[in-house]
Amino acid sequence: MTIKNVAFAIVFLFAVSAPSAYAQAPVKAKTSPAVKAAAVKPAAKPAVKPAAKPAAGKKVAVSTAAAQVSPFDAAVEKLRSQDADVRRQGANILTESRDPKGLPHLLKALNDPAAQVRASACEGVGLLRAREATPRLSEILMKDPQPMVRQAAAINMSYVGDRAAGPALMKALKDSDPGVRYAAVRTLSVLNYSEAEDAFIGMTNDSDVNMRRGVISALGQMQSRKAVPGLRKALDDPDKYVKLEAVKALGNTGDTGVISDLKRSLKDEDASIKIGAALSLAKLGDASGLDAAYEFIRSPDLMLKQQSCDTLATAGDEKSLKLVEELYAVAQDPAEKGLYDFTRSRLSAKLKRQAP
Repeated sequence: MTIKNVAFAIVFLFAVSAPSAYAQAPVKAKTSPAVKAAAVKPAAKPAVKPAAKPAAGKKVAVSTAAAQVSPFDAAVEKLRSQDADVRRQGANILTESRDPKGLPHLLKALNDPAAQVRASACEGVGLLRAREATPRLSEILMKDPQPMVRQAAAINMSYVGDRAAGPALMKALKDSDPGVRYAAVRTLSVLNYSEAEDAFIGMTNDSDVNMRRGVISALGQMQSRKAVPGLRKALDDPDKYVKLEAVKALGNTGDTGVISDLKRSLKDEDASIKIGAALSLAKLGDASGLDAAYEFIRSPDLMLKQQSCDTLATAGDEKSLKLVEELYAVAQDPAEKGLYDFTRSRLSAKLKRQAP
C-alpha cells in the first residue's frame, strides 16, 4: 500500500468514528452564548415550573396564615407558653405597645409564677396608668417574695398616680431591700403624699446615704417647712450630694429664715453646691448669689451654666441683663444661644414688672 493510500485510509477511519466518539463523550467544546441559551432554556422550563407549582401553593397558604396573626395576638399567645422567658417576652411586647386591650392580660400576668413575668407586668400596668391595678400592686409591694418584683411595683405606682397606694408605700419604707425603700420614697414624693412628711423628716439622718439623699430631695419637692431644722443639719453632711439636696430643698421651702444658712453655702468649695445655694437664695428673693452666677455662666458644664441662667433670670438686675445680652451676641452654639435668649426674655419681663 502506498503512503498516499495509507493516509487516505486514516482520514476515512477518523471521519467514520468521530460521530460515535462525540456521541459518547461529554461535550466540552466552547459554544456561543446563543447556543448555550438555546440548549438550557427549553430544558429548564418544564423541569422547574410544573413541579414548583404545588409546593409554591402550599407555601403561600402558610405565609398567609402567619400574616393573619397580629403582633398583639402573638404576644398574648406567648403569655400562655410554658417557658417563663417567652411569657416575659409577651408581657414586654404588650407593655411596649401601650395598647389598652393588653391590660386584662397584663393584670392576669401580675399573678404569674415567674418573678420576671410579674415584674414586666408591673411595668405594663404602670405605663397604661391602670388604677384598677392599684390593689394588686399594693399587695405585691407588701407580700411578693422577690425584691425585684416589689421594687417594680413601687416604681410603677408613680406612673399610675393613685394616692390609694400610699399606705402600702409607707409600709415599704421599712422593706428589707434598699432598692424597694428608695423606690417607695421616690413614688411617695411623686404622689406628693403629705402623710409621709414626718417619716421622711425622721429619715434625714438615716445611716444609708442614698436614703438621706432621697428623703431630703422628697422633702424639697413637698416644700416642707416642717423639715427645715433637719435640712439645716444636712448642710453639714459629709456626703456632697446630701448637702446639695439640702441646699435645693431649703430654697423650695419658702422660709426666708434659712437665707443665712444658704449664704454660708456660697463659700463651699464645690461649684455645684455654690451655684445651688445661689439659685435657692434667688428663689427666696435674695440676690447674694449673683456673683456666683456671673462666675459659672461661662462654665462649659451645662448644669452650672443652666443654674447660673436660672439665678440671673430670678434675681438679676440691669447688670445681669447686659451680661446675658453680651453672651447671647457672641454665642455660636445654637443650644447655648437659645439658653441665653430664654434667660434674657425672663429677666427682661421681671425687670419690667419691677419698674415704677
